Amino acid sequence: MTHANRPKTTHIAALLPFSLHSLAQAYGRHFLRDVVFRHPLGALRGMLVYGRLLGQHRADQRCLFRAGEEGFVKDAAAAGERLLVGTGFCQKPLRSAGSRYDCPAGRFNHDCLYLSRVRLNGDAEAQFPLACAGCSIRTLGRATLQAGGSFAVLTSALDIADDILLPALQEERFTRILFAICPYSVEPMSLALLICGMQGYIFHYSDGSCDNYDQWLRADGGDKPERTMLSRPTTAAMLSLLDAIATSPRSFGSTRPTHYEQLNNVFRPC
Repeated sequence: MTHANRPKTTHIAALLPFSLHSLAQAYGRHFLRDVVFRHPLGALRGMLVYGRLLGQHRADQRCLFRAGEEGFVKDAAAAGERLLVGTGFCQKPLRSAGSRYDCPAGRFNHDCLYLSRVRLNGDAEAQFPLACAGCSIRTLGRATLQAGGSFAVLTSALDIADDILLPALQEERFTRILFAICPYSVEPMSLALLICGMQGYIFHYSDGSCDNYDQWLRADGGDKPERTMLSRPTTAAMLSLLDAIATSPRSFGSTRPTHYEQLNNVFRPC
């Protein structure tokens, strides 16, 4: 995966309006109070790294590290369950968004019927609802389990702060990430992840994403009638990385994880 240069002002122009809007919201005040003000050194470090990484991009992704793809795969394999893969609730199937089925677990939540039941050592795909067959959360979640990582269905900014950002910053709960999110929120998410000590890739939705802050804010509250989608090349890139992590040497001990348990809104391998 190669990266092209992009003017730094383009990233700043995307980051500043979002940040200013966020100051009026609960999640923005929460992030300032519990992340930036309580961990000023971490915040400064993350901002400096963010500044150094500005300009590294592709049309469909942001790269939040300098080690190269091989270095990331090695580190992610060593991270085990501290590798976190996440994608939005808005990728769940919905009849009104063009799918033949609704998600059986509901939409604006962290749940997934497939991931709560999947077993790598002998699950039968036929036992799952038909809605799961065409859902990328199923595909990415299974590949993440094979790679030994954790998986999150991302909902609101407040939940992301409580379930992911603060645990990563305070206890290094997560250190490597593969996220798929709305292109509109890539810059603020990149900065937040770096401040909290996480490195990795952020991939962009290709269809159904929010175009402005008003749309994003409605989606943050669960009002997202459109279904977001990843392009085939982006999905293939994420699965390729997860496959490389799964086949890379790591320290699982005598056993590899075979299923998930859902703790604090995150699916943890066990």
